[in-house]
Amino acid sequence: MLRLILLVVPLLLAGCVSSTSSAFAMGSAQDCQGVTVVVNYGILQEDRSTQCVDLLEGEAVALDVLNFAGFELEGTETFGDQVVCRVNAQPSATEAFLVEGEDPYIETCADMPPAFGYWALWLKTNELGEWGYAESGVSSLLLNSGDTIGLVFSSAGDTPLPTDP
Repeated sequence: MLRLILLVVPLLLAGCVSSTSSAFAMGSAQDCQGVTVVVNYGILQEDRSTQCVDLLEGEAVALDVLNFAGFELEGTETFGDQVVCRVNAQPSATEAFLVEGEDPYIETCADMPPAFGYWALWLKTNELGEWGYAESGVSSLLLNSGDTIGLVFSSAGDTPLPTDP
């Protein structure tokens, strides 16, 4: 009986490991053949980051692509991963960010972020070739090779394109 348990337990544990990372590989950001990922931190004072994630198995969920590219996302208590609250711990959970004309604000991620400071999710598909707001959240948005996804921290009604300085 112990022998059977020793054989079965590793198989069960193997089924618990996510296979998401095996569906991706890092590609060249200069000549991306997969999904280009652009994160523009805006007023949060971080440098813009561009990564390329090659899709090895067809389409992929945006959240998985962003995580594989090295971006840790946090959703809200109310909307989960459908609304991005933080990217790589930005905005800070303990330090206020400043937007001209607004009181200093500390993001709690409890509900929808304020209109003067939130992460905008952009999508540029291979077919359209133009940036547009994503029509679904990161945990349900499907991406294909040739697509570009962007997260931009928008502030004070200014929502630049992900590739803008």
